[in-house]
Amino acid sequence: MEVPALWIEALKEVGNIGAGHAATSLSHLLQTRIEMTVPRVRLVPLVRLQEALGQLDATKVALYLKVMGEAPGKAMFILSIPSAQLIARTLLCKGELPDIFTDQMAQSALQEVGNIMVSSFVIALTELSGCMLQPSIPALGIDMIGAMVDSVLLEEGHLDDSILMIDTILSGQGDMKEMEGTFLYIPAEGSIEKLLGVFGI
Repeated sequence: MEVPALWIEALKEVGNIGAGHAATSLSHLLQTRIEMTVPRVRLVPLVRLQEALGQLDATKVALYLKVMGEAPGKAMFILSIPSAQLIARTLLCKGELPDIFTDQMAQSALQEVGNIMVSSFVIALTELSGCMLQPSIPALGIDMIGAMVDSVLLEEGHLDDSILMIDTILSGQGDMKEMEGTFLYIPAEGSIEKLLGVFGI
């Protein structure tokens, strides 16, 4: 599907609104100023999603939830291991970086942060499109990103041909700088058309 320039601009606005919500909520949660920018927003063909993610054998932290409502689908927020460790350490007020593979407190903290991140972008989709969307409780995964995305794609349900991909950069005080993350909205079949229809496309 060829993506009109109007829809690309709308997607950029989704990214900016979501980043604004997420930065405000994270600043309160982490008790430090967090800024979030969106360097790139794109619609990626489903068949090229793994290519777009790159380094499929890299271990990442992924927060995943289902999106219910008028344009249902699945959503993920993906962080690198170092970024996830920094966020967990700040939230838990620890001196050393936590072992997020075994530390249940750190995992719980990341799950809460992931809930904020994913929900912020889902809310932005709702605000801009007018389609009512309701996120589920998020699940935390720490594994090779290719394996985690495959698991989500293979779940029951038919998917749309295009995936919304929003690259983000989080920055804060001290060593919390240039933390990269990626938001994915994997729409169910027909959901993209519902969102596009709001803009007369």
